[in-house]
Amino acid sequence: MFSSKLFLSALSAAFLSLLFCGVNLRAERPAWTESRLQGTPEPPLPLKVQRVHPNLVVRSPITAMDLPGTNRRLLLQVSGQVSTFENRDDVETMELALDINATNLKVNPDEKFAAARDLTLHPDFENNGYLYVVWSIRPHDVEGGTRISRFRMNMPGDDGVVENDLDSVPTIDPESRLDLLSYPSGDHIGASLNFGPDGLLYITTGDGSLPFPPDVNKAAQNIGDLRGSVLRIDVNETSQAADGTTLPYRIPEDNPFVDVAGARGEIYAFGLRNGFRAAFDPATEDLWVADVGWEKCEMVHRIVPGGNHGWSLYEGPHPVDLEQTPGPGPVILPEVVFPRSESQSITGGVFVPLNASVVRQDASLVGEYLCGCYMNGNVWSIDTQSKTQTGKPPVPRKIASTGLKIIDFFVSQSGAAAEILLVDYSGGLYRLIENESVDDYASFPQRLSETGLFSDTKDLIPNPGVVAYEPAATMFRDGIRTVRFVGIPGQEPIHPMRKRYTPGTVFANTLIRDVLDSDGNPKTIRLETQVLSFDGLNWNPTTFAWNEEQTDATLVPAMGATQTFRVADPIWGPRDWEHRFYPRDVCITCHNVANPGAASLVPENLRDEAGPGSWNELAHAGFLVSAKSKPGFEMVDPSDEDQPLEQRARSYLHSNCAHCHRPAGGATSKMDLRHNRPLDQTALRDVPAAQGDFGLGADTCVVLPGHPERSALVYRVATGGPGKMPRVGCTTVDLAGAAMLWDWVESQPASGETQAAELSATDDNQTVRAMRLWRALAGKAPDEAKQTVGEMLSGDDAPESPVLLGLLQPWIDPSQRKLMVGDSPDADALLTLKGDAQRGLQWFYESAASQCRQCHRIGGLGKDVGPSLAGISKRRTRAEVLRGIIDPSAKIEPEWQSHTLLTVDGDLVAGRILREDDDVVVLQQADGTQTTLAAEDVEVKKPNEQSLMPAGLLSAMTPQEVADLLEFLMQTNEAGELPVGD
Repeated sequence: MFSSKLFLSALSAAFLSLLFCGVNLRAERPAWTESRLQGTPEPPLPLKVQRVHPNLVVRSPITAMDLPGTNRRLLLQVSGQVSTFENRDDVETMELALDINATNLKVNPDEKFAAARDLTLHPDFENNGYLYVVWSIRPHDVEGGTRISRFRMNMPGDDGVVENDLDSVPTIDPESRLDLLSYPSGDHIGASLNFGPDGLLYITTGDGSLPFPPDVNKAAQNIGDLRGSVLRIDVNETSQAADGTTLPYRIPEDNPFVDVAGARGEIYAFGLRNGFRAAFDPATEDLWVADVGWEKCEMVHRIVPGGNHGWSLYEGPHPVDLEQTPGPGPVILPEVVFPRSESQSITGGVFVPLNASVVRQDASLVGEYLCGCYMNGNVWSIDTQSKTQTGKPPVPRKIASTGLKIIDFFVSQSGAAAEILLVDYSGGLYRLIENESVDDYASFPQRLSETGLFSDTKDLIPNPGVVAYEPAATMFRDGIRTVRFVGIPGQEPIHPMRKRYTPGTVFANTLIRDVLDSDGNPKTIRLETQVLSFDGLNWNPTTFAWNEEQTDATLVPAMGATQTFRVADPIWGPRDWEHRFYPRDVCITCHNVANPGAASLVPENLRDEAGPGSWNELAHAGFLVSAKSKPGFEMVDPSDEDQPLEQRARSYLHSNCAHCHRPAGGATSKMDLRHNRPLDQTALRDVPAAQGDFGLGADTCVVLPGHPERSALVYRVATGGPGKMPRVGCTTVDLAGAAMLWDWVESQPASGETQAAELSATDDNQTVRAMRLWRALAGKAPDEAKQTVGEMLSGDDAPESPVLLGLLQPWIDPSQRKLMVGDSPDADALLTLKGDAQRGLQWFYESAASQCRQCHRIGGLGKDVGPSLAGISKRRTRAEVLRGIIDPSAKIEPEWQSHTLLTVDGDLVAGRILREDDDVVVLQQADGTQTTLAAEDVEVKKPNEQSLMPAGLLSAMTPQEVADLLEFLMQTNEAGELPVGD
């Protein structure tokens, strides 16, 4: 084969010297014209989006709607500006009707405006002109800082009554402001407004807290506090408050808590974290609210009058704070739960009317509830009636991938057919339309050689318009190195810092590693090439696995795959190592709308000085815009001990962690680990470790300066057990990287008030002692470290805690590690372990290793590729369930039998037959997608002896996790719920 170092250096020198040839001026580079990366590798989603009013410049819109009785639309921006514009596609300007910020400054000059959140119109708007706005001021926790205010819209020449004058430009009288209701300002203020079928105003409120700590005021379970609730008031009448003052609204007598001592009568339901966008089901008049989750899931609730919807006792099904005083009533689980891998910030939507234009393409959408994700731009439809019909929770169906920051939906009835429109916080309105590109996937490249990236795939010779680049710092990948390319159509340079990319831009990252051949001789091979392509809205990930001959690579299925190689482990010598080709959904969790393109491509990571591969040279060659690196923030190779320790540590954190740990990056902590942030702005030092202390102590910080043994960040990188970071990309512990971070934290001056006596008081903490032992072992020769750990594990006081064993994992023989079940589970031994149902629930919903929900439904989550797991104890014993997971092919129920079909064209298609008649055969494949074949095209149909469910699903679990999962499965009822008290 070839040497990896020689390969990398030769590649860089050859291509970059050919590219630049000493020329130091902006070149007319060749455009990349060979790309064949169009469409998707799977059948496309049924709908897509189309920009409306493309010439209209809009900044941070929050909501929009048609203005009744006019030919105009109304739009609210986060800045507090309410504007209207003509409802025609070529409109270019908006007319300001009201600036809430400017109006409030005149009255309250000391108040600092924060944001407007929602606006709705009175049901009788055409006669009274009333509109209602939610807005807030800073700082957090200002009493009355979030307001629901009523304004009145005027038409020119009219005394406050809206007329049906299609040419009038409306205005809003700032003097008409009437503050109806208020609650404390905060981060999560919810703030969605809907008039119900009963004519009453429904208001969702958030808990008001920052993400950490969760629900700091314990407001969501307190029915004496308006926060974390759904409120219901009558805005058409006034009433008397208990103190004798006049309220500008009336509390309906049938509100659930009007007669409860200490309760706020306005509350209709409670236990929400941040109810963001709500809609009434016209078929049932039920209120559906999308609730933004904390760290594990996003939720959609069907609101129950007087109902306790869980937060912050629970986040969906996950326990959060069970020690607080709960509100009245049992906890009601969400109707739908999205794991964080699918949605990171839910936005509620609308119900699809019968006359909607999209219904012509997909009649099943009629009456369904649409919701979306602010972070990844996906849109789902939910059949809200399915539970009534089947007894099972509804399952979301992804219908569009938009690439937008979806902040709201609305239905427009202004045309012959209703349109579903999306509000994009990045600035624009879009309609959902049919996706005509239904056949694109058929031509999607199945091999790397077909993508157009390389003129010679075997030697990775790029086509014109594709260039190699080599960052100084890259993420740790179990000893893997990378070769990176970017291909850009056209001749305009890309601007990564401002997220400006030419549609069709592609990043290709080839992973290479030293392995052992069948004779035990070292060789270097390419494992996979990861491709990230930009279609103008979305970044679409695909992976190609290299063949044994190293001449080409083949497209990996969407669900990913694994392959085992023989490697020379630096501690244990020759051993088998499993490489995981990650599912595409895992890629999207990092490469989302807030973090597009390649995180490694920043000026500081390519060097600013002239030379092959520098930012300047790539800019001169026409690939990148010219940019200067930020002085003092240059990135370096973290393993280069000649570089300053601070730069090494910050470069390491950027390349391994910052793709998630940045604003809107998808991580749940408030850390910002980008290299160009001053250290005091990273939320690292002296910040409480809100995600768990792992036994380090109640006052554990993310980084405790001078004390790496008590720093959660160092623990997470050092462990191979609970809390291991990063969660994807590597399976082994980066000993050198973790030791470097240890030394960096230790080098920092101790915090001002930290007393040595206080620290020494926790010296008996076994996790702290294990951390110190870990650092000592990391500095020893492998044989010496292995001997030390071996003696510990063979002694009478051998550690059993997964936390302690996780820190010792690098020096435990891989074949003897008890942390994981491995590929040959002992079913009898696993069945003897006592499980905890709540821990099993948490593993099922949260763990990145949990694959159950990819195919099975339970508690409103999952897919129908396999049978529902809810209430499985009525159908299977505990032993049968476990053995069914270990060996899924041993017994396959006829309903779930898969078949392989051979078509007349010679194609093989495997899956479960959902429908078969004289015309078509419909199969559901292992990843949940469906394929329809004409019956006359099927030549052979053969039942498969292998289950669609793969074996080895328990290999990455600890025995205790398996026991906990079993206990969870055996205790859940048909609705996927655990008994009260569990």
